[in-house]
Amino acid sequence: MLRKGYRSIAVKRLKVWSNKAEMEFAVEVEILARVRHKNLLSLRGYCAEGQERLIVYDYMPNLSLLSHLHGQHSAECNLNWDRRMSIAIGSAEGIAFSGSVMLGKANESCDVYSFGILLLELASGKKPIEKHGAVKRSITDWALPLVCESKYDELVDPKLNGKYVNEELKRLVLVALICTHVRPEKRPTMPEVVDILKGISKEILSELENDELFKAPRAADYNDGTSIDEDSRDFISEERDSKQELKEENEL
Repeated sequence: MLRKGYRSIAVKRLKVWSNKAEMEFAVEVEILARVRHKNLLSLRGYCAEGQERLIVYDYMPNLSLLSHLHGQHSAECNLNWDRRMSIAIGSAEGIAFSGSVMLGKANESCDVYSFGILLLELASGKKPIEKHGAVKRSITDWALPLVCESKYDELVDPKLNGKYVNEELKRLVLVALICTHVRPEKRPTMPEVVDILKGISKEILSELENDELFKAPRAADYNDGTSIDEDSRDFISEERDSKQELKEENEL
C-alpha cells in the first residue's frame, strides 16, 4: 500500500502459475479494464512478465467483506441487515454489469455459484466450509434442509439479534441456493438475481419457492458433506487467496 500523498493501492499477486490461472488472470484484467461501475473495484495497472502476474486495484480502506464476516472485524458486527442487503444487491449489479460487457459467457456459471455462496455467508455469518469434528460440511448442505422445512430463522446470523426483514431474508436465501444448484443449467442469470433480490421479479421468486430443490432434499440435488463439486473447490481456493491477501495487506 502506498501513502504519503499518493493514492492507496492493493496488489493481488498470482502465487502459482498455471494455464487455468493465466486464463483467469487475463479475464479479470479484461473485465476490470473495460468496466467502470460504482460496485466494482477499479483497475490501476497490472504486470505480466514471465510467470509473474500482478493486478493493481484501488485499496479498500474498510478491508474486505470476508474480514467483517469472519476476520478481525467480525466481533464488532458492523454489518446490520440493511448493509448486508445493500452489499448483496450492489454486488449482484456489479457482476451483472461486468457480464454484460464480457465477450462470451466464460466463467458465468461459476460466478453465479460463487455469488450464491457469498449470499449464504451474508445471511448466516458462516464460512463456506465448516468442520464439525472430523466431518467437513459445506454451507449449502447445512442451509438446504432448513429451507425445505421453512426454518429461515435458524439460518440467520445470530449476531443480528433478530433484527432483519423476513421477506428479504427469504429472497436472499432462496436465490443463494438456486445459484449453487449442482446442475449449472438450473442456475439463474445475474440480471435475474438482481431482480429477485430487489423484489422486482415476484413471478421468478414464486417459481423459485415451488422449485423441486426446496420440496425435499435429495442426494441428486445436494452433497452429503463428504464431497465438494468443482465450482465449490474453485470458490474455496478463492477464499483462501482472499484471506492471504488480507494478511499481506495488514503486514504492509
